[in-house]
Amino acid sequence: MGATQSTPADPEADRAVQDGDVDVGEEGTTPQSTALYRLNRGKGFEKEAAGVSPSFFDVNEDSGSGVPHLWSLEVGDVETEVSDNFSFDPAARRVTFVASEGIFALRFGTKAAYDAFSDSYREKLFENTFKVENDEINRDKIFGKDSFLTLGQETASSREQWEASVDDPEAGEEELQTPSKQGRRKDPILGVRLGAGSRSYMIQDKKIGVLRNMHGGVQDTGLSFNSPQNSRSASRLGTPGGGGGGTPSKLLLMHGERHMNMLSPEQSSRLHQMDIETGKTVAEWDFQKDGVDVDMKDLINDTKGAQLDDRDTFLGVGTNRLVRWDQRAREGVVQDAMSSPSVVGYAGGKDYARNTNFSCMATSGDGHVVVGSDDGKVRLYSSTTLTQAKTSIPGLGAGVTAVDVTYDAEWVLATTDKYLMVVKTRFTDKSGRETNGFKARMGTAAPAPRLLRLKAEDQVKVGKAKLSKGKFTWITEAGRQERWIVASCGAYTVLFNFRQVKLAQGALQSYGGITTVQDYHLIPRQEDVVDSTFMHDNYASPGSGGGGDGGDALVTFTKHRVWSLADESDED
Repeated sequence: MGATQSTPADPEADRAVQDGDVDVGEEGTTPQSTALYRLNRGKGFEKEAAGVSPSFFDVNEDSGSGVPHLWSLEVGDVETEVSDNFSFDPAARRVTFVASEGIFALRFGTKAAYDAFSDSYREKLFENTFKVENDEINRDKIFGKDSFLTLGQETASSREQWEASVDDPEAGEEELQTPSKQGRRKDPILGVRLGAGSRSYMIQDKKIGVLRNMHGGVQDTGLSFNSPQNSRSASRLGTPGGGGGGTPSKLLLMHGERHMNMLSPEQSSRLHQMDIETGKTVAEWDFQKDGVDVDMKDLINDTKGAQLDDRDTFLGVGTNRLVRWDQRAREGVVQDAMSSPSVVGYAGGKDYARNTNFSCMATSGDGHVVVGSDDGKVRLYSSTTLTQAKTSIPGLGAGVTAVDVTYDAEWVLATTDKYLMVVKTRFTDKSGRETNGFKARMGTAAPAPRLLRLKAEDQVKVGKAKLSKGKFTWITEAGRQERWIVASCGAYTVLFNFRQVKLAQGALQSYGGITTVQDYHLIPRQEDVVDSTFMHDNYASPGSGGGGDGGDALVTFTKHRVWSLADESDED
């Protein structure tokens, strides 16, 4: 595959941490029952010390009243701040963590000792993360009184609900088509917008590069269009290949992918619409409500496949605002180029007073909306209204930078810098009716979420790089199943098998109890990855004939290269 499967450096040495050489017969703990292991590269985990006594201490203990706790773990000479990077393995009674001195694992000789450490860690993590005491009042304030997201172990009922959804075939490694690189580009790639039709597009410095979609990947056409200028007197984007105006921050394909909406680089309250077939700017619009300019952070199509439809509406999100925009004039006619009025129609939404801090959004096949926020919350809205979220999923302290949802709206994916969170939205309500979190409020009956994160040794490998742009396989047809989850992290692409996430076989825990999956492929690149994404199901792989009959095609964009399977096919 060209990928690195996430496995221990030395399975035998790693097994030593699980098996240990301690007496596990007593239900008490003695200093001799806990051992500290260090990961030595090429050799795996080796015992550092036996009979250790791990303890927590407050760095701010002498700072006076009013200063929040800052808890750290101390094991002999090893110290590290209590954070969400600790990984718990209940079956092996093992806790793995990263410290400045290296990667370590604590192996507890008894279940009682392991449980006592886990409970104390969970309390300290809450206080480090939210800067308040870990009591019932504060937990209810942050998570909600009947929230399904609690810092406790996953229940048998929750696990059954996850496994009940495993009706898709196993996605084998040989079915995932991984890319080979194309030639180096002089102009750096800043962003990507894949099309489901014949073309895809790259955001480059002051221009848009054009790619040709093929089974298994993309090929460079050598064509590009100037970025728009913020002036209604400019009616053309520019001639192919030239330099132009500013660099767009967002691209949105519309009207059967014949038009492209671009969020203005200089002013986030302005939109440019380009006719892709002619290379002309057909309209320049202002986002306004009641005559006041409205800034937008993100734009998204009405539904998962709406870019293939001939519709004029789309969604936008601002810091404290959700909007459905309509590019038709009030008389019902699409505006001509640069004509008046040049204000996008406000077709509905909601302005929040403050503190929502929206950051990103995505839509399902039926138009249900998921919105992420800087405070870590994820809100689910019905396709029929943006005025009130049906479900608000509390965060774990990390801001959400990207969200995605499956075509059938059963699964939601939220990306943070340190982990991906997968939420199953389908559940059975109190009346016994099956529904989902976009239509009804998810409470304690809903299954607990699962986290996808890097192993400690891979956290060290990627350095300070952050996870970004997590997404499912791209499906726009009912009845098909997403099979992979992909994200980028520095100079790596990270791939999770979605079926394995649902089954969570051999899963670990983090945050003191949330099921965590650390089984993935880590694919290295020669420079930082701008985006890793799947081709539309129409272009699944060579020889599949489209429609997803073959494997899933992954395309990776780094700063100066496109990695695509199309280079290896017979289609030139």
